[in-house]
This record gives sequence, structure tokens and C-alpha cells, in this order.
Amino acid sequence: MHRTSGRLRAEERTAWLFLSLFTLLFIIFKLYPLVYGVAISFLNRNALRNVYSTEFVWFENYRKVFSNQTTMQAFARTFQFSATYTIFTMCFSILAALLLNKRFRGRTTVRTMFYMPYVTNLIAIGVVWNYILNPYKGPVNRLLLALGWTEKTLPLWLSGNNSALSVAACIHTWVGLAFPVITLLAALQQVPRSLLEVADLEGATPFQRLRYVLLPSVKPAIMFILTITIINSFKNYTVIMALTEGGPGTATQVASMQIYADAFKYFKLGIASAEGTLLASIIFIISLLIQRKNYEY
Repeated sequence: MHRTSGRLRAEERTAWLFLSLFTLLFIIFKLYPLVYGVAISFLNRNALRNVYSTEFVWFENYRKVFSNQTTMQAFARTFQFSATYTIFTMCFSILAALLLNKRFRGRTTVRTMFYMPYVTNLIAIGVVWNYILNPYKGPVNRLLLALGWTEKTLPLWLSGNNSALSVAACIHTWVGLAFPVITLLAALQQVPRSLLEVADLEGATPFQRLRYVLLPSVKPAIMFILTITIINSFKNYTVIMALTEGGPGTATQVASMQIYADAFKYFKLGIASAEGTLLASIIFIISLLIQRKNYEY
């Protein structure tokens, strides 16, 4: 009895040790930078000469953010990128999970291939896609020329002002498709076979099976993936930098790149912190609304 109690106390101390370590690291690397960044957004640190200023300016930095047309355009591009990425990711991940849930030869190989972009360096991906989609000598446009397209009608892909942002979002979808597909596939494999057998006995069509059995059964996983996808859609700095570096012009200058430029090129730390706080608040509110909608069901 005493040995059991002693063992439990030792395990409890070990648990508290690990929790304390996690809490300490979380405070140092997550909570402190977050609080410090929000605090800077209320200070006048918008030039190299006053980078350590403690002058409190209330909401002046936020007023400058909302009155700056360039910044507002960057946020608008961010929402456009996020919408494209989220729609494509949700549609393709559900479709891929449904297909991979079926039995066919080479299924394990195909599942493994979905992980290849997910674990590949983004800079390497950017180099490869820039070559593939080169409007003048890339293999895609060469193939289109061979199929009868003219040089004037060839897409500019990542070099076009109107197409670059959407193409970058599609490539970002391809890169990050592995996690939602595997998550949804795991959820589909947990659907009781009895439900599918009942649907077959009732004469349900494949579409009815999907709508009334499969999708409702994996709805929690879908809502989870939707939340993660929306959050990831705003974490687009690396993929944009690797593909276009914000170009052509400012066609792909999203909020994350605007924040980087204001902070580390122009040393407008107060304004950059205000932009970062606004972006984080938007992500938090959207995630909260999705979770609230999920709980209503």
C-alpha cells in the first residue's frame, strides 16, 4: 500500500515537472512575444531613431493601418488568398479521402505520395514551380503551344497580375493537402459499416450515402479541418516568398509580407505590431465563429 502511494506521488511529481517545463517554454516563446507585440502596437516605434520609444500613442497606429490604402489592399489580397486556399483544400481533401477510402491496387503508394509535398522544402517547391509555370520556356506553356494555343493566349501563371495570387493559393493547397486528407481518411474508416449496410439495403444511391451517412458521420473531423485550414491560409508568408516574393508588382503582397516589410525594412514596429494584432484577431474571431457553429449542431 505504501509502495503504491509512493509510486503515485513520484508519478505526480514527474507529471508536474513536465507540465512546468511546458508552461515555462510556452510563456517564454509564445505568451511573452504575443503580449509584447500587442503592447508595441500602442507605442510610437515607427522610425529607426525611436525603435525603443516608450511613448504611448493609444490607437494611433491602428488608425494609420486603416487609413493606409496599401495595407488595406494587402489585407484584401490575404482574404482572397484565404478564400481560394480554403475552398480548394476542403473540396480536394474530401474528394481525395473518399477515393483513398476505396480499395484499389497501389492504394498505399498513393497515400504515401500525398505526404511528399508536405515534407518537401518550400524554397525547393518554389524553384520547381517557377520553372514549371514559366510563361516563356516552362513545360506547361510549351505543352499548351503544342496543343494549338498561341503565344498571345498563353497564361502568365505566377507572372500575371490577375493570376499570380490564385495560382499561389492552388500551389499552397497542393503543398498542404496531406494533413486534411489523412485526417478525413481516418475519420471515414471509423464510420460503422452497419450504417453503410443499412443504406445499401434501403437502396440509397452513392450520392445519398455520401450526403446522409458519410458526411454527417465525419462532420466533427470536417469542422476541425476547416478550422485548421483557415488558420493555415493566413500563414502564407513562406509560400508567397518562395513563389513570387510578393510580385509581380504588388499582386501577391499579402498581409504577412506587408507586416514583414513594415517591421524589418521600414522599421515601423508600432504599425507592424498593429497589423499583426489585427491579423491574429481576425484569425481568432473566424475560428471562434466556426467552433460556435459546430457546437450549435
